[in-house]
Amino acid sequence: MDRELACEIVKDLLPLYVDGMVSDVSKESIEKHLEHCTDCDEIYQNMAFHLEKEAQTSEVGDVKRFLKKTKQMYFFYGLGGLSFISILVCIIVDLALNKGITWSFIPAGAVIFADVFGYVLAVCKKNKAYITMAVISIGIFCLLSVIQVTRYYLMNVGTVWVFRYGFPIMLLWLGILWIPVLSRTLLKWNIWDCIALFLLLVIAGNYITKLIIGDYVWNDVFRMRGFIGNALGEVIGIVVFGIIGRVKKWRK
Repeated sequence: MDRELACEIVKDLLPLYVDGMVSDVSKESIEKHLEHCTDCDEIYQNMAFHLEKEAQTSEVGDVKRFLKKTKQMYFFYGLGGLSFISILVCIIVDLALNKGITWSFIPAGAVIFADVFGYVLAVCKKNKAYITMAVISIGIFCLLSVIQVTRYYLMNVGTVWVFRYGFPIMLLWLGILWIPVLSRTLLKWNIWDCIALFLLLVIAGNYITKLIIGDYVWNDVFRMRGFIGNALGEVIGIVVFGIIGRVKKWRK
């Protein structure tokens, strides 16, 4: 009876013993008990094994996270270094050829935009679609502005086209990109229906873009030749992806 009682006490104390949270007196008593009690010793060995395994798993996870962050850090440093060198080369060539900074602003802006876009894709874990689209929207707006300022004010080439053509076309195509993304996240559409919707919007976008720049008139929309050249591929894609979307829903 005494041994059974002692075993029950030891079993209750084993979790604390394994974690090293018992007094020296209790530790000594438990170790003496484990020397002659195979049942309690087996329980202790199992506890110690699982604790060691959990510790190793935690350490491996910490190492993997550290290596991932290190690789990511070196990637960003390398990308930033290459971007800086490319921008510097463009500026040097621009200064050598034009005795001033002119067209080099355009590739510099494009490189910075690409770097920010890549950084967002690598870092963002939540709401990646929204944040990515926001970066694209802001980046394209800034890039168009840089192109306009550089060409008109620094290179003395062209006109102020950005307000007449650039921004309207940019807003049109950003809307075409945003609508499927919002449909996917807010309305819970499947990816196939979103692609079909995107292609439908592309058809409208092609026509509206040509209307904005003056290459089209409304009568051309109804001509079969213009339809085949501008919308036939998209219509086929809409049908194909629409069918795939329906099949996916039926299977669910």
